[in-house]
This record gives sequence, structure tokens and C-alpha cells, in this order.
Amino acid sequence: MSREQAAGSREDPFKYRLRFLILSLLAVKPSHGYELSRRIEEITRGFIRAGPGSVYPTLRELKEEGLIEETTLVESGRVRKVYRLTRKGAIDLVNSLDIFQDIAASLLELTAEARRSIVAKLRDERSDCVPRQVVERLEALARIIDEYLTLLREREQC
Repeated sequence: MSREQAAGSREDPFKYRLRFLILSLLAVKPSHGYELSRRIEEITRGFIRAGPGSVYPTLRELKEEGLIEETTLVESGRVRKVYRLTRKGAIDLVNSLDIFQDIAASLLELTAEARRSIVAKLRDERSDCVPRQVVERLEALARIIDEYLTLLREREQC
């Protein structure tokens, strides 16, 4: 998938992720629809649940685009359609992997930066040390109180 196609897929990010995941899984080994659905849920730790209503239409589209091919296999008396990646699908997946790696690198950088920021903030909140700003404000308040007490003492002597 080209960058332009990926940008066009932004209207339906689930569809793009599902296509990417299916092509990636088929690059590893040919599979049937149920197996793909199960693996997607497993890999994403349940964040993406691709049921038959989304997996099979996506498989049909990928087949129509020539990215995958379908064969029939009889397994335990059941007829199953097994899908495998075509050469065109492999090329499409390589292009998608380039895009994914760029996005993943940016996300990893962002999450690392966010983690550092959050850990630093939590460390500051748990620390026995008082932040410099607080110390400066307390010192300023102490000076004001000291000046006020000095004024009161001077008035007292009157």
C-alpha cells in the first residue's frame, strides 16, 4: 500500500489496520479466516476483535485486489478456505511495513518521552525534596513576615 493509499484509508483506520494485520499474518503462514481472526485478537491482546463481519469482507477485497489467493482444504471433514499472500500482496505489505515502521518509531519516541515526563513528575511528588519554586515562595513569605514583625516591634516601642 502506498503512502497515498494509506492516507486515503484514514477515513476507516480499523479497515487499514485489519488489512495490514491480515497481510502480515499471511506473510508468516497461510491461514483460514477463523484462524486469522483468533490470531489478531491474540496478538493485539484483545484490543482488536475482528469478527466474521469484518474479516471475511476484508479477505474478499484483498483477493479481488490480487493481494491474496484462496485455496480449498478439507480438514477433519470440513471444507475450509485457506488464504495465502501473492507476490503483489508481498510488495504491498513491504510498502505498508515501511509506513508502519515510520509510525511505530514516532509512537515509541513519543511514549518514551511521555514516560520520562510522567516518571519525573511522580518522582517530584513523592520526593522528600521540596521543589525550588516552593522554597523561593516560602523564603519570600518569610521575608514579608519578618519585615512585618520588625514593623510591629518598632511600633511597640512607641
